[in-house]
Amino acid sequence: MIYEKKQELYVMMFTMQSLHYKGILIKDTVSQSLGNLLGWYRQSGNRKYLEVALLQMQAYANMGFSVDDREPAVREILKLTGKNKENFIPQGIVTGKRIKVTKNQIRNILGRWRSGRNNSMKVNEVADDIFDKLEHHKIGRYIYENHRNTAEEPDIYELVINEEESYFFDVRTFRFYMFEKEKKDDQNCDCR
Repeated sequence: MIYEKKQELYVMMFTMQSLHYKGILIKDTVSQSLGNLLGWYRQSGNRKYLEVALLQMQAYANMGFSVDDREPAVREILKLTGKNKENFIPQGIVTGKRIKVTKNQIRNILGRWRSGRNNSMKVNEVADDIFDKLEHHKIGRYIYENHRNTAEEPDIYELVINEEESYFFDVRTFRFYMFEKEKKDDQNCDCR
């Protein structure tokens, strides 16, 4: 049973992650989807719609996003299921993580990076490139490859910068990183 739940969660995360290929924002899609699921629950009384809503909320949290209990649909789903925002801490082996937009933090998420002729950029160049794209909010999808050794497939990393959200996806480990940018007043963060 636990394996099936984890599998459903990862499928949901993968589906959400692939939305950007069509230029669709994850945040907007989840918000609209939760509203639709709540509406279908109201019409039918079928609690499975609420189960799917909870799964979406958990996948969303695992990807590093924050479940917003100020949204009416989220608030009602939580009330109907007896859950609260705190129930949606990331679960499972691989989860999303929030990091600050600094060259050091970006360098850390890249892990071991082999220098050599198979990699067109050195690790610090990759970190600088990612930092620049985030700092200047260069909307797009950017792929980075790390050829650790010639016999293996390269590690693939994907940076996605949309209008309202930015994240980094380590394809091999299925790990998501959400970026937090410090505001000028340094009191709060503006999470993209």
